Amino acid sequence: MSLAITQLAGLVHETEAGFLADDKQALLQEWLIDYEGPNGQGFGWYSLNPVVEQTEQAVKVAALYDVDPLITGDVAADKTAPWKLPSVGRIYVKNPIDLAGDGFVPAPLVEATLVTCVPQDPTIWKLVDVAHGMTSSDVPLADPVIVYWDVLHGEDVDSLEAAQKLARNITG
Repeated sequence: MSLAITQLAGLVHETEAGFLADDKQALLQEWLIDYEGPNGQGFGWYSLNPVVEQTEQAVKVAALYDVDPLITGDVAADKTAPWKLPSVGRIYVKNPIDLAGDGFVPAPLVEATLVTCVPQDPTIWKLVDVAHGMTSSDVPLADPVIVYWDVLHGEDVDSLEAAQKLARNITG
């Protein structure tokens, strides 16, 4: 803990209740500099259904496989800080799943309307455990900072603006 606090010198201060961020926006930017992303293996899927609908369908199927699906990217951003119309659904899963029998066909990532990803970063689920109960959503969403990272690194023309909206929502 002391190493983490040392590295965050000037960004946090100690209180009786623990450590608090002095400037949440600066702390988020510092995290963004250090975080390399979830990385991992992505699998592309295509469906004619609306992106939000197909993402929620994929989550239901993934839950049956017991792979702890988490929605991220545009769809999660739309559920936490509505601003951007989702163009591609993205979910994190602990293991690859086959959606071929559930209204999806395999597709190259550049043509996919849904991407399932097995991230290299195992802490994605730990972040959700820490924040359990802090979301009013009835669908499993990735932690807001992970969603922010994913939206910020999206390729849509409005991804930067959407990420800025998320950052304001995160930092309050």
